[in-house]
Amino acid sequence: TYPDGSVYKGTFRNDLANGMGKITYPDGSTYDGQWVDGIIEGDGRATYPNGVVYEGSFKNARNDGEGVMTYADGYQYKGTWKDGQRDGTGTATYPDGTVYSGDFKDGLRDGTGKITMADGFVYEGQWSKGEIEGKGIATYSNSDVYEGMFQSGKRHGTGTMRYGSGEAVTGEWVNGALQQQADAVQPPQPSEQASEPPSAVSE
Repeated sequence: TYPDGSVYKGTFRNDLANGMGKITYPDGSTYDGQWVDGIIEGDGRATYPNGVVYEGSFKNARNDGEGVMTYADGYQYKGTWKDGQRDGTGTATYPDGTVYSGDFKDGLRDGTGKITMADGFVYEGQWSKGEIEGKGIATYSNSDVYEGMFQSGKRHGTGTMRYGSGEAVTGEWVNGALQQQADAVQPPQPSEQASEPPSAVSE
């Protein structure tokens, strides 16, 4: 038992926690896993009063390496950590069913990644500091597809929108809206052959 009320049960070496052990803190937080010279280091499981659970690798008492963190509301991150932050490649699953798989930096989506939202929206491409930024492809729930540049999560720069109707338009986009149209392509008219009804299929 430590002066602050923390209770440690496990192995010691030179009066320091070493090897496997579990500590319970006054606020109810716990850590059960590996220790090196009194410091949380290696693989283990940490729980917190707010319902957060982390299971994975630690370095100098911080999440570092591969690990899974689950929140009480259902959010989960599984992937690489660095110095306590999501950093590297991982998958984040949100309570509403949204899933992001890709790169993280300093706890934010940053690099290349793909997000699939519950309403059917899908984006795959570049991210910066948590936002869609750079080049990518967005597929909207109404089947429209935009391929081009984004800024702060909005269509911005050169890009092509292919509508579900078959029409396509390429041009310069500003803050999500088409400003200068380069060209528009009408969908090809169906040939007579293509418009013929399919032959009956026997049951």
